[in-house]
Parts: sequence; structure tokens; C-alpha cells
Amino acid sequence: MRKVVPLFLTVLLVGPAVEFAHAGTPLKKIEVNKNLPVVVEAQELIYNDKKRQAVYIGSVVAQHGSTVITGDKLIIYFGPAKTRITKIVVEGNVHVKDPRGEGWCDELIYYPMQEKVVLLGNAKLKQGKNVLIGDKIIAYRDGRVEVVGLKQKVKTVIYPQESRVGNGNSTRP
Repeated sequence: MRKVVPLFLTVLLVGPAVEFAHAGTPLKKIEVNKNLPVVVEAQELIYNDKKRQAVYIGSVVAQHGSTVITGDKLIIYFGPAKTRITKIVVEGNVHVKDPRGEGWCDELIYYPMQEKVVLLGNAKLKQGKNVLIGDKIIAYRDGRVEVVGLKQKVKTVIYPQESRVGNGNSTRP
């Protein structure tokens, strides 16, 4: 399970790190701190070697430093050699909280090989007063974001004073 820590750490950092670009300002790069432990708590852990899965069930809390993800269930899918993670899924009442912002959705899926996080169902990202809402939000580690509205229109609310990177007057976390 030691190999879980570096890859799982990335899911804790990729999702909430979406920044709102303003007038061509590049998005902030994310640095992963591999020295901090990842702590996962749940009511139950079921590891199935045959299915190559670790399933955490009930009041799941995953924490890395000051970043916390909560949900009803967390599933880690391992590759054939069981040394690589192919996918991580957090289901039910998903909440991601980080000093840089917060996110909510019904289901969060992380693909380590593609370095992307998908927020599904009632997806919302918030940073300061800035808000991004859609039925599906895909956030890539390199800063790209795709938002899809299936049942509702995509909605973005950006406050100019909070969208400037590097401005000493920024109120962003």
C-alpha cells in the first residue's frame, strides 16, 4: 500500500487547485509535497486482491496536509502488477477542501495516468467568491478545465479583484 501514497496524494491536490484565469494570466502550477503523509479514515476497509481494489466505506475522510476530501465511499483500483493505481473513485456527498478553495460533487474520479480529475453530478468549484458550476467538471493537472452542463447550464462567476494572479491585493487563498 506504500505505492498508494504518492499517487493518492495527487488527487488531493489536483481537484481543488483549479484557479480562474484572467486576461491570459497562466494558472498556478501545483507542487506535490511527497513528504507529508496521506491519512484515510473510514468505518470499513475491504481489500480484494483478486479484483485489485481497496474500498473504504462510511464517512470517508482522506487528508494530506491541509487538504481534505470527504465522501461516503472511496475505491482505489490497482493495475495488473498491483503497484500502480489506475483509478480512484470517491462516491456520495463528495467535498474537497483546501486553503486554495473548495469543491463539491456527487462523484469524483481521478485518473493518475492522465493526471485528471472528473467531478460528476452537481459539480461546483469555489475559490474565494469565484464559482464554477456544471454537471461535469474535468480538471487537468496542467491547469486546463472543461465544464459540461447536461441538466443545467454551465455557470461561472468571476470577481475581477479575485482573478488576478500575483496581485498583492488579491483576496484569493
